[in-house]
Amino acid sequence: MQYQLENGSLTVQLSGRIGSDNAAEFERELFALIEDNQAERVILDAAGLEYISSAGLRVILKLKRKTADSKIINVSSEVYEIFQITGFSEIIEVQKAFREISVEGCEVIGEGGFGIVYRLDADTIVKIYKSAGLERIRKEISYAKQAFQKGIPTAISFDIVKCNGRYGVVMEMLKSDMLANRIVSEPEKFDEYLQKYADLVRLVHSTDFSDIDCPQINDIYREVLGKIQGRLTETEWETLKQILDSVPRRQTMIHGDLHTKNIMLQDGELLLIDMDEIMRGHPIYDIANIYFAYTHLIKQGKAERYVGLDNALCEKVLDRFMELYFKDLSESDRETVLKGVEAFALLRGAYAVLLASNGKADPEPLYQHALLLLREGVLQNAEVIAEALAVM
Repeated sequence: MQYQLENGSLTVQLSGRIGSDNAAEFERELFALIEDNQAERVILDAAGLEYISSAGLRVILKLKRKTADSKIINVSSEVYEIFQITGFSEIIEVQKAFREISVEGCEVIGEGGFGIVYRLDADTIVKIYKSAGLERIRKEISYAKQAFQKGIPTAISFDIVKCNGRYGVVMEMLKSDMLANRIVSEPEKFDEYLQKYADLVRLVHSTDFSDIDCPQINDIYREVLGKIQGRLTETEWETLKQILDSVPRRQTMIHGDLHTKNIMLQDGELLLIDMDEIMRGHPIYDIANIYFAYTHLIKQGKAERYVGLDNALCEKVLDRFMELYFKDLSESDRETVLKGVEAFALLRGAYAVLLASNGKADPEPLYQHALLLLREGVLQNAEVIAEALAVM
């Protein structure tokens, strides 16, 4: 029986068939390994397991009683059905083996910091993560499910897959299209689509997430921006903290990346497809991100790649979106808000740059870029941001 021990966790490879003729031997070997290695946690890797009988299941039951922190992974569909029918999937954590897929030749319909979204066929899309682990992916799926239950129209994830060594999530999207594509191909419906866009974002920002176990965005920004605290003067750091502390700690949903390539149109309804940056907080974080996406990407020459719109359309979409989102404000108040959002967008940019520095062998150039953004457009605009927040 092959095994691996790491940090008190014993992973045991299962293979072939476990039935009445070899269950006793399987039990003796398994528990001897646990005892000899003083394992605190046991993972049964069932990638090579073809069948397990009731005799084998009784050994699994004994394992669960002896080592509560245990699970079974890489279970084939056939064996997984046995665990489900017998109710064992309710007793011990059982994870199905991930289906291998290929995205060769598939249309790229979206790309963000964490993953790339492909069109698999007319009915399904898949998000392939660049580096995220299973825990993060399952958390995103959980956020999407909880958002859907609260009335947020989202694409429903139903299958975790593997593609060239990376994990992905398959979502059912029946005869859908990106909002960006529709804005480009149906200019006569521009106002209709922008109204739907603004309404969706307003719905997100009015949805209570106080009972959802997701981060408070104020805290995440403080943590990330803290990376360059030592490169700021004491006065600059105090000003930055003042700006962050001035943002009310709301408990409503923040999506984190509400641009036109992260929104799909299906049967006349807009659906969110990227839920990996879900947090709780004030809408200014999302609105500033929208502003930053449609302005900064123009400057970088990346607008069409990331949001699916050319420069002229980016400007048109941003202007109309802001007008519709803040339709309840007077013209003067809207102008006040937009000035604050413009400044806060550069704070959002510095945050994004610092996130990108994670794992870099030499993060200093990115740190300097973040400092430049803060010093050129944020730190001297604390009052402007405060005035905008007072109106919002």
